Amino acid sequence: MLASLTVLASEAPNGKFLPGDIKEFWWGSLAFLIVFGLLIWKLSPVIKEALNKGQAAAVADTTAAEQAFTDSRIKIADATAKLGDANAESDKIVSDAQQTAQQLRVDSANRTQQLVDEMWAKAQIDVESMKVQVGADIQAEVAAQAIGAAEQVVHASLDDASQSALIDDYIIRLGVSL
Repeated sequence: MLASLTVLASEAPNGKFLPGDIKEFWWGSLAFLIVFGLLIWKLSPVIKEALNKGQAAAVADTTAAEQAFTDSRIKIADATAKLGDANAESDKIVSDAQQTAQQLRVDSANRTQQLVDEMWAKAQIDVESMKVQVGADIQAEVAAQAIGAAEQVVHASLDDASQSALIDDYIIRLGVSL
C-alpha cells in the first residue's frame, strides 16, 4: 500500500505523475481500497464505540457542569439572601443599640436629677436643723451670759445675807411648785 502511495506521489518515467503501466495503478488502487474497506469495516465499530463513549463522557461532563453551575447559583442566591438578612439584622442591632443608649442617657439624667433633688432636700433639712441648733446654742450662750451678768449685778448690788435670803426663798418656791 505504501508502495502504491509512493507511486502516486512520484513522477513516472513518462514525465507524468501516473505510472507508465496503468494496470499497476489500478491494482495499487484496488489494494488500497480493499485495505481501506477492511479498516473501515473492522475499525468503525471501535471508532463508533470510542466516539459514543467520548460523547457520553462529554454529555455527562456537560450535565455535571450544568448541575454544578445550577448548584453554585443556588448557593450564591442563598449566600446573598443570608447577607441581606445579615445586613438587615446588623441595621436592627445598631438601631436597638442606639435606642438603648438613648434610653440609658434619659434614665441616667433622671436618676441624677433624682439624686440631686434628694441631696437638696436633705441639705434643706440639715440647714433647718442647723438653724434650730444654732438658735438653741445662741439662746444657751445668751442665757449663760445673762445669768453671769445677773450674778455679777446681784453680787455687786446685794450683800451676802440678802443673797442667802433670795436663794432660800427661790428654793422654797421651787419646792412648793414641784
